[in-house]
Amino acid sequence: MVTDEKEIMRNTVDSVQKERRGFLKKTAYAAPTLIAMGTLMKPKSAKADDFGPPPSDPNGDGQGTTWE
Repeated sequence: MVTDEKEIMRNTVDSVQKERRGFLKKTAYAAPTLIAMGTLMKPKSAKADDFGPPPSDPNGDGQGTTWE
């Protein structure tokens, strides 16, 4: 059993550093995949004006029909 305080502290620091290295490795491998998935999943904005008048517009001028 370790009784020296310096040895206990060194073991604690080593284990914390080992955990940090493991976390950074996992993050480094996962980050590009997450970025790519996020880019693919972003919705594209579309404007209705780009497609012309609505299909129910008999005049084709985008104004519609007035029934007054």
